[in-house]
Amino acid sequence: MSGSVDGDGGVLHGAALVRLVEAMWDEEPNEMAAAREALLEVAGPDVLVDAVAVSANFHMMTRVADGTGTPLDPETDQISLSLRATIGVDDFASRRHVAID
Repeated sequence: MSGSVDGDGGVLHGAALVRLVEAMWDEEPNEMAAAREALLEVAGPDVLVDAVAVSANFHMMTRVADGTGTPLDPETDQISLSLRATIGVDDFASRRHVAID
């Protein structure tokens, strides 16, 4: 994942949490398993479950917003222009603006 974070970000178990999030983003099964095990070892099962639940919730909220056609707020819309162009998200059917009467 580009833009990787070094260190712990000032968060307890931050380095292990970042490793897990990056592995989830990269969808690399072996690294995901290793990152889960590493977080479990240093932080315990409650932190692992919370971390995965928070990530899943963000994915869910994004999908709900996309599915309902909820527009980005103006600031996020502006600052995400180049990222959206790079990944082609504005071409997704859920991103197309449809007038609702």
